[in-house]
Amino acid sequence: MSYNTDINILGGIPDYQLLYVALPILLNDESNLKEILISNNEFNFRTERSRQRFLTVLKSALVSDNEKINMLASNLFTFFKNDVQSQALLFFWLFSINNKLFYELNRDVYFKFYFQGRMEFPKEDVIAYLKDLISRTPDLKDRWSDKTIDTVAYKYLSVLKKLHLLKGSKKKTFEIVSVSDKLFAVFLNLYSYMDKTKSNFLEDEFAAFSFIPQDNLIERIKRVAKKDTINMSFAGNNLKIEKAYEPKDIINGIFG
Repeated sequence: MSYNTDINILGGIPDYQLLYVALPILLNDESNLKEILISNNEFNFRTERSRQRFLTVLKSALVSDNEKINMLASNLFTFFKNDVQSQALLFFWLFSINNKLFYELNRDVYFKFYFQGRMEFPKEDVIAYLKDLISRTPDLKDRWSDKTIDTVAYKYLSVLKKLHLLKGSKKKTFEIVSVSDKLFAVFLNLYSYMDKTKSNFLEDEFAAFSFIPQDNLIERIKRVAKKDTINMSFAGNNLKIEKAYEPKDIINGIFG
């Protein structure tokens, strides 16, 4: 997976409810979304170019090569249609899985500071990380100007704010994210569908994306497993997560 600047486009979309409505339509029938979005302009974009760009970034940022993840996303965005906080977290997880730059910024910067209990998340810290990333990534050297780096940092913070993970205007501060047992079960089932995960969940860097501190993970996973919404095996320090449901059954299994 190569780096791209989808973050910039998503950071400029004012109403994320459009994303939450459009994604399940796209996953079920792309031609239907094209008719709604481009032909009929039901989302009220000003130009055809902006409509096409919206469709392109939606496919790039949120549609996976893994059909099980796509089916899960389609079902859950529809189910969560009146639950903006859950939609935002699901969007955050999907974009992290599908976009290398967003994933690494979250892993190396956002969650590092989040679990340290920091209050503020300055843009300068994101810029410093991006400059370091460019210096050690041959494919990025001489491709991104200082202006591009500044824009990526600004739009990244904008995405996190629109997902209710940051707040504030000039100074961005962290929102405390509370993940319910049912939403945590969604996260764990999503994880079980992912490719290239570690056999020991406790050693997998994606575990941090649950927003649950490392010292609480085992207790929370055991609590969720007791409700039969996830399968787990625990031996010594090795914790293995296995799906409890196929994507088509997950809503009834967890929320039924």
